[in-house]
Amino acid sequence: MKNPCRLVSLFFALGSFALHAQEPHTYSMRQSLSVFAEYSNTSSHVILGVTQNRRLTALGLAYSRRLLHTQYADWYYAPELLPFALIQDPVANLTVNSSAGTFSESTPSVSACRPAVIVVQPNPGSGFSGYTVTRTCSTRSTYAGGLSPLGQRINFIPHSRIQPFVIGNAGFLVAPRDIPVNDSSRFNFTFEFGAGIEFFHDHHHSWSAEYRIHHLSNDYTGNNNPGIDNQIVKVTYSFGR
Repeated sequence: MKNPCRLVSLFFALGSFALHAQEPHTYSMRQSLSVFAEYSNTSSHVILGVTQNRRLTALGLAYSRRLLHTQYADWYYAPELLPFALIQDPVANLTVNSSAGTFSESTPSVSACRPAVIVVQPNPGSGFSGYTVTRTCSTRSTYAGGLSPLGQRINFIPHSRIQPFVIGNAGFLVAPRDIPVNDSSRFNFTFEFGAGIEFFHDHHHSWSAEYRIHHLSNDYTGNNNPGIDNQIVKVTYSFGR
């Protein structure tokens, strides 16, 4: 009876060794925390938004939990917290000079702002004195924060140190004033989708770089809803187990 027992023990030992030997070849974290930075230099009409020349900079935190692990792909639940987002809007500063005085107004513009000077000549016969309109351009910055709780990510080739992935997310962003224009809304919905590459330093740490299309709008809960479409470059550092 001793030999069969030793044989069974040896079998389980070899099986355990094989499982542990295979584990290092899979770069797949069950849970992870991440910090990320993202940037977009401008906005344009990509899917739904029409506002132009909006710059977006953001810092955030993310959590991921693996829902499914296969030989070919990993599926993750991946919500994100955005405590810091900076949206920069172009502002048109209009100054009207006439014989009646000077009037000035500053308004965030939907399109890109361009400096201009318009001179309306006087008409002495009608008594019209004419006026001059001067448009100068500046930028206003608005800080905002939000949450995207619906994140989903699929990583491909989980046995490789370099893994392509696709991602989608949705949530909201809240600001202290209406964005992207006046009389729109302080509360905006967001959704985004994209793809990237994750580089594993080891089985517990990774870097990723990705490209996303990000949309922001108030879904017509405000009087104006031009929306913003940004093409974002994002860098993320993750650690987990």
